[in-house]
Amino acid sequence: MKGLAVGEQSSVSRPILQLFSRSAGYLADIDSGSFIIEDISGTTPSTVVSTTNLTATEKLATGRYAITTGDTSAWDPGSHRVVVTYTLESGGVEYTQVIPFEVLTAVDWPTGMAYTGYLSSKLAQDDGYLASTVTMAKVHRLLDQASKQVEHWTHRFFEPRYLEVRHNGQNDPTLLFDHAIIALEDVWAIWESTTSTEDSYKYEQYLYKVFNRHLDGFLGEDDRDHPRIELVSIDGTIVQPEDYTWPFGTHNLLTKGVFGFTNPYVDPTGGRTGVGLTPHDIGVAVGALTHRYNADPTLTSLWTHSPGAVRSMRTRDQSISFGSGGSSGGSGGSVGSDLSGDPLIDNILVKYCAPIPLEAL
Repeated sequence: MKGLAVGEQSSVSRPILQLFSRSAGYLADIDSGSFIIEDISGTTPSTVVSTTNLTATEKLATGRYAITTGDTSAWDPGSHRVVVTYTLESGGVEYTQVIPFEVLTAVDWPTGMAYTGYLSSKLAQDDGYLASTVTMAKVHRLLDQASKQVEHWTHRFFEPRYLEVRHNGQNDPTLLFDHAIIALEDVWAIWESTTSTEDSYKYEQYLYKVFNRHLDGFLGEDDRDHPRIELVSIDGTIVQPEDYTWPFGTHNLLTKGVFGFTNPYVDPTGGRTGVGLTPHDIGVAVGALTHRYNADPTLTSLWTHSPGAVRSMRTRDQSISFGSGGSSGGSGGSVGSDLSGDPLIDNILVKYCAPIPLEAL
């Protein structure tokens, strides 16, 4: 989840908090919407920003809207959330999107833009990973450290993020992605003209199909391990290589959109609008790591940081022996190497490791 330092504002010019409005495979503009912001660090939610309408002023691009916080200098550090309600068409179904974020101490975080957290500070303490006596500043430092470590081990991120990505065209109707697709904004072919100025061609959305079926509850259709878009014909069928392809080149294709390995939540109305949630067991792994980092911040205890390496111990004589390691997970899909050194944590993380890139084979 995102972070916002005390005194820092999310605004149109600095949209740290954003609504991503999805319709099937694409980002889509809303017809109307509003949001509230709540402090949820206590036992009951406390409203810090009352109902605020989303207008054309907050629109950043197709399907992306800035959540404006106003002055946050009086906000308390801890867990917060934005609750957005919106419609995609006049008089249509009303959808809800919850955007969690952390308010951070200004001393440690002059800006929250660099913060990463896959477990809320509230749950970190309520669920026993960290004692309630641990300061909120330290809680956030530990959560950020553990979340970034999980990203490093898995080569993935587990929240919706807006990215602009360059690809190499391969003369093929299929264009592969490194990260799971939530919704695309645009796809462009870009090339250098004879006058040395960059030229481009925008592909209309009906020309390609986005594979993000997992977000909409299609049973057995999980595109997160094989994210891609494919060129289609007028009737919607996938084209053949002999028909037409993405143009060959180096970094000649530009895609803009929202990406992230998130678990689906299917809207009860059947709307294909959800952007997904951070997987629960990723939060469990982050929580376990924060407990470890807090218990031994100097990384001096092999028992704490690599319990899977323990081969034997005698408590009466305080004797302990270690082996070479205790997990058989894969670093970024590299089976056979250790991740955290704890088989219980690694059994979680190995499920989320990105596959080995094809170019590395």
